[in-house]
Amino acid sequence: MKRDPQPFSMKLIVCATLAAMPLAAQAEGDTEARIKQLESLVQQMQQQRAEQDKQIEILTKELVAIGNSVTEAKTARSEERGKSEGKPVFAAFKDGLTFEDGSGDWKLQINGRVQVDYRNFQPSEWNNDTFSVRRARFGGTFSFLQDFAVRVEGEYANTSGNSTTAMTYGYLDFNRWKGAKIRAGQFKPFFGLERVYSSNFNDFTESSLATNNGSIFTSSYDRGVMLHGDPLPWLNYNVYAVNGTGQNNDDSNDGKDTGVRVNANFANLAGIKNAVIHAGASYSHGDIGRTTLAQRTEGNATTFFNVTGISSNDDRERWGVETALVYGPVKLQAEYIDASFEGTQVIRNSSNVITATNPYDSDIKAWYADLNWLVTGESWADSYKSGVFGRIKPKKNFDSKDGWGAFEVGIRYSNFDASDFRSILTAAAAPGVTNPASEAQAWTVGAKWILNPNARIVLNYIRTDFDEFLTPGTDELDLNGKRDDKEQALVLRAQYDF
Repeated sequence: MKRDPQPFSMKLIVCATLAAMPLAAQAEGDTEARIKQLESLVQQMQQQRAEQDKQIEILTKELVAIGNSVTEAKTARSEERGKSEGKPVFAAFKDGLTFEDGSGDWKLQINGRVQVDYRNFQPSEWNNDTFSVRRARFGGTFSFLQDFAVRVEGEYANTSGNSTTAMTYGYLDFNRWKGAKIRAGQFKPFFGLERVYSSNFNDFTESSLATNNGSIFTSSYDRGVMLHGDPLPWLNYNVYAVNGTGQNNDDSNDGKDTGVRVNANFANLAGIKNAVIHAGASYSHGDIGRTTLAQRTEGNATTFFNVTGISSNDDRERWGVETALVYGPVKLQAEYIDASFEGTQVIRNSSNVITATNPYDSDIKAWYADLNWLVTGESWADSYKSGVFGRIKPKKNFDSKDGWGAFEVGIRYSNFDASDFRSILTAAAAPGVTNPASEAQAWTVGAKWILNPNARIVLNYIRTDFDEFLTPGTDELDLNGKRDDKEQALVLRAQYDF
């Protein structure tokens, strides 16, 4: 664009100067012609200014267009960098953090839990009051190709002086058929009702004397293979073969622990709404898988019964029956288990020399019954699936408005009878115990505040009374120099799981 060599302001000054000259200075010229000349000059300058304004407007539009082009180019490059040719991934939180693609080809669910306890015991000489991390777990389940799933979970709580991480679940599932699913790896073999529960959803802080990790069960977890499923909407079953040696242990011999569990919900069969009429039976047979039979209280504290010197290859046969009756917010649950042991106990002296052998064929009989009431009116039937009770979802979660979550109260009685073993109990039944017991009865009273489906606070009072002691005619357990016939425990737990 060609620009005017003289600035517009200078021309205005010239015009003003010329207009202000005295008439005498222009007497020799034609005044009228001079005025026309000046008017023509002014018009010329105005046209030049209009042309300049037009050129400035054109330049401004060009600059705006160039700026828009640069912005569009940057946006396009940014979108191109973030563009993926794969399928989108969706994330959600529902009882766990999940990631999945839109086609359903794969799904990853992250799960974890933390259970923090405070425990108070009487007599205090038997057990110290303590803060404890009962469980701290983290893991995930990866489902792929619709029919397959892999689950791995680790336990991080430091219990019993064990500071290493232990694997709880580590298995592969094939789930093509609802009535015949296959599981292989390390998992929880399904025996009984209470033991099948996830520890997230126990009615009380610990399982009963009949089903906790003690003399009847080697461990919660074992390695092997299991066939399970729901062939009918009201019928559930499982059949398994495992090592029988417990968590994170491969078998040391060819013997396997085989078992079966069958259960039915007759309320579903009869079409009764808001109810569960559960009945089931379990059976297993195999090696004991351990060299001691020990039993602790429901407070997870005092070991009051312990048989040593047995062989892990000795025989164990178990059977049990179970029931749960539910209507609305009330649940009555009971279970009976009989475990028969047969083998030979070997007694050794301090020099590890065999001093005696005692053949034995003895039974442990245990049972419990509990009653639980969801005070806020939630239904137990909503949490029941495939023969087990699970997560309770409050009608209103605890929040800053009018929600207070769900409240539950419960009571449980459990009984443990190993009096058949009195003939082979030894004085060294458990560390510090000089007069062990072969029978115990426990009462547990509990209150539970379920803030939301994933968080809860539980308070339990547990009283365990001991009977049938090693020394005839005595009626007290002797532990750490303190004699008493009962243990009392108060357990407060805060839990979050997903």
